Amino acid sequence: MTPHWTEQRSALRYWLLMSPRILIGCDFDGTLAPIVAHADDARLPASTLAVLQRLISFPGVTLAFISGRSLADLQQRVNLAGALYAGNHGLEMSGQGGSVTLAPGVLESLPAMREVQNELTPLLKPIQGAWIEDKGLTLSVHYRLADHARHAEIEQLVRQVVADDKSLIVKPAKCIWEIRPVIDWDKGTALRLFMQRQQVPASATAFLGDDVTDGDAFRELPDGWTFFVGEDAGVAARLWVRDVQDCAALLKWMAEVRAAARVLR
Repeated sequence: MTPHWTEQRSALRYWLLMSPRILIGCDFDGTLAPIVAHADDARLPASTLAVLQRLISFPGVTLAFISGRSLADLQQRVNLAGALYAGNHGLEMSGQGGSVTLAPGVLESLPAMREVQNELTPLLKPIQGAWIEDKGLTLSVHYRLADHARHAEIEQLVRQVVADDKSLIVKPAKCIWEIRPVIDWDKGTALRLFMQRQQVPASATAFLGDDVTDGDAFRELPDGWTFFVGEDAGVAARLWVRDVQDCAALLKWMAEVRAAARVLR
């Protein structure tokens, strides 16, 4: 069983005290912000934002937020100056001076994405609680609010429509079917590029996530710190975090230890 993060306090404290530069990456929904019935209603708790603001104020600490949400949506919901952001599972990343970096080849898939959206929208309309979120570079078919008896039907509709276009792929998430371009690019790619940009090695990097898509980021940190938030989803991580509140407690503890490191130096 994956140990709870409190079981590795000593090793984590050593990492926080002794690493001159660290990078802490986080997913958003289900990690920092509670999962809600409708994705539009998700909010970052004020207390968690305060902890993140404290962390990023320390010299040598970089925060990166990598989410399935669109880049603009993610930036608006976190709204933390000086942080790094990657939306759409890394397909769009914040660059220098407010610029945006897109994954190579992503724009070529947009016409196919629009065709799928136009075909799928009327098929899902009769199913109460099912809806399509247009995230620009990707689509998310939400079914959390739909009758459980219709979940399989929703999956079948999504897969049937997307199957006709080999440039797109369907990926599972929490009560979501993600429709993405077939590009070798994911949250792990974004995390790796952020580490390279900040010149922080994997051993000095942590990532916290709650979904199967976060496993791509975990794999980039074979000797770093990986934290799975929530019940076991078959995603390999070094440590376990109980829920969003426990995640906030972990980040608060990290800030307290890093503050001590600042005093020691």
